[in-house]
Parts: sequence; structure tokens; C-alpha cells
Amino acid sequence: MNMSIAGAPRKIILLQGPVGPFFAEMHRAFAAQGFSVKRFTFNAGDRLFAARDDCIRFTGDLADWEAVFRVELTQDWPEAIILFGANRPVHQVARRVAKEFGVNVISLEEGYLRSGYITCEPGGNNQHSPLTNWTLPVNDRLLPNAGTPSKKAVPGISSFRTQCLWAALYYLVRDMFSGAAEAQLFHRTKERPASLALSWAAHMVRRGVAHLTEPPAIRELYRNPGYILVPLQVSRDSQLLTASRGWNTKKLIRSCLEALRDAPEKQRIIFKLHPLERAGARLKRNILQQAKQMGIAPDQVQVINTGQMGKLASHAGGMIVINSTSAFSALHHNVPVLVLGHAIFRHETVVTTGDTRSDIKQFFRVRHAKPQSDIDAFIDDLKTQSLIPGDFYVASGRVIAIAEILEKLNKQPILMDARRKALA
Repeated sequence: MNMSIAGAPRKIILLQGPVGPFFAEMHRAFAAQGFSVKRFTFNAGDRLFAARDDCIRFTGDLADWEAVFRVELTQDWPEAIILFGANRPVHQVARRVAKEFGVNVISLEEGYLRSGYITCEPGGNNQHSPLTNWTLPVNDRLLPNAGTPSKKAVPGISSFRTQCLWAALYYLVRDMFSGAAEAQLFHRTKERPASLALSWAAHMVRRGVAHLTEPPAIRELYRNPGYILVPLQVSRDSQLLTASRGWNTKKLIRSCLEALRDAPEKQRIIFKLHPLERAGARLKRNILQQAKQMGIAPDQVQVINTGQMGKLASHAGGMIVINSTSAFSALHHNVPVLVLGHAIFRHETVVTTGDTRSDIKQFFRVRHAKPQSDIDAFIDDLKTQSLIPGDFYVASGRVIAIAEILEKLNKQPILMDARRKALA
């Protein structure tokens, strides 16, 4: 048995996980190691991918959830809470209450660096990550993992199609079989199954056509490098909704086109559509229409669906993002990056930080990459403190990730006095 200092089984609470069976498998693996595991589910999609034992079905609003969770932590204090997606409504409440009680939170997300990594951080991810307070190391450092070598990514992981399959199943079941009380806690808007299936089918057809028709244009980009690359995020991405610092896709596109139009010398801009953006066709039409209205030459603006982000970034002369993790591809190739939103990499020693449309125009005029040694120092700390090998969707990657999370949990201090102090 995995026992605490007091002799009782170490208790873990699981909340919402990624689409697919990852949390159910982690639940069973932790229980097999002697942990006392309890899982809360919030809709039919959660229940589809949940272990059959030790699960509690919650229905109600956020106020009800906070009350229930407070009682849970008071009566059955856990060693840690594990969740996926720090910004989901139920997780925002859980993280706040857990902080009051002094309970550890392990927050998981898609890997900042992909593929073969997942994000695993204490407290939260992205704008809530401990690395948002990162500073350039000076000489010897006294960091939580100083001197600990980072682990390598799992090679050969390609889980995009598997992720899409799990996501389609999760959201179909969630939207069809969840009750009205459960729908109010959805972290993504409910859609009618027929329209959802139709939109995804149309999207996949468009991407399939793009894979057949775009390669010549992509090769031409590689022959003529130096463009400004703008990776667009999914319009309903939680990072855009909670950490954009007032920016959105529409404003970003307009501001970049204006900067291109007003640039002192002729430049090119490439907008890369996100592979999960179902509104990509409409976005492309809108971008090209705006460019034409502004009098921008057709050869200065291009919108693409395909192309490997790493290779596109390596041929770019600069990248502009709100908070897309595509910025890491540019940093890897020492390409100048302008960051407008809150992001784990929003550090002046690593990127150029911006706030206004004028900052974008200035980036079109003058841009410089940061010292590679500074970027490498940040990436090294990111790998050591925030990333672990594995994958949420492919079976072999799930096994590795669960073992890594268990190892990380076993290394953290067991805060036996935290509950008493929190309730004092």
C-alpha cells in the first residue's frame, strides 16, 4: 500500500481529464499502487471515459460545486488534486479552494513542446504556470530542480488523428446525453450533433484538399524565406478567452495587415490556420478580402492550412503570436518573436513583448532575435520544471505519462500539516 506518514492510504482527487481514456487509466494505475483515488465527473463525456469505481457524478452550478468541493476537502483531505486544463470553470474553482486548504494541485495540459511531451505543473499552466515568474539564471541557481537533467521526449509520437477521434466521441456523447444541469458547466459550447458532425466532415475534407493542393506553395515559401509568420489559434481556445490581454483573432489579423500595408519596405506575411479551426475557410476569405481592400499586393499575403510549423518557422524572418505555443518553434530556430498576450514565454530576455497595434508596426520595421543562450536557458528550465515525457492519446504514450506523473507525485512533499494550518 502507498501509505502516508499517518499510516492511511495517500488520497488523490481527479477532476476533468483530456478527451479519451487517459484519466481512467491513471485512476486504475494509482489505485493499483495503493492510493485512495476519487474522481468527480461533470457530464456524460466525463463518465464515458471514467473508471467504474470511486467516481462521483456532480450536477449543479459553480456555486454548488464550490460548496461541495469545500466539504470534500474538509472531510477527506487529499494529498493532491490532478486536473487537465487550469482555466476550465470547475478547475478555476477547485484551484482557488485547494490553495485555501493548502492542497497540492497538479495541472496537466498539452505539451508546451510537442510531440512526445505533456505539460505537468504545480498550481496551473500557461498564465498560471510558475515559469511566468522566470528570470534569467545567474551563476549558480537555487531552483526547485536545479541540477536535475531534463528528460527527453518520447520519440515517434504522432497523436493528432487519435486525439480527433477521442474528441469527436467525447463531445458527441457529452452533448447528447448530459442533463440540463450539467450543460451549464461545459467548458466548450454545446452544439447540435448533426451540425457538429457536418462541420467537422467539411473541415476534414477541406484539409484533405489542402494537403493535395498546397505543397507547391509551401515549397515556394521555403525557396523565398524571410516572411512574417502568424500562427492563428482556434477561435474558442481557452488561452484566447482568458489570457489574450485584449487580443483576439480578428484584431490580430487586422493589425498585422495594417502593419504590412504601412511597412517602409515590401514584406510578406503568412497566416497559418490552426488544424482544428473549423472556421478556417471563412477566415481565409476574410483575410484576403481585407488585404485587397487595403491595397496590399496579392503576393504579399498568403493563408495556408498545411506545412510543418517547425520548418515554416525556420524559414521565417519573424513570428507574431497572441500566446500560441507555436512560438517555441520560432525560438528553437532563433527567429524573432513578438508576443501580445499572456504566455509562459512572455519574457523580454526570450521574446519581444507587445501591447498595441503600434508594437506590431514597429516589429515590421525592426526586429531582432534574443541571444540564443538566453533562449536555451529558458527552454532548459521549461523541460526540467514543466514537461514530462508521454502523450495523452496514444496508448504507449499514456503508459509513460502516467508513470512520470506518479514519479513526480512521489517526489513532492506530503503536506501532513497543511489541512490543520489551512483550517486553523
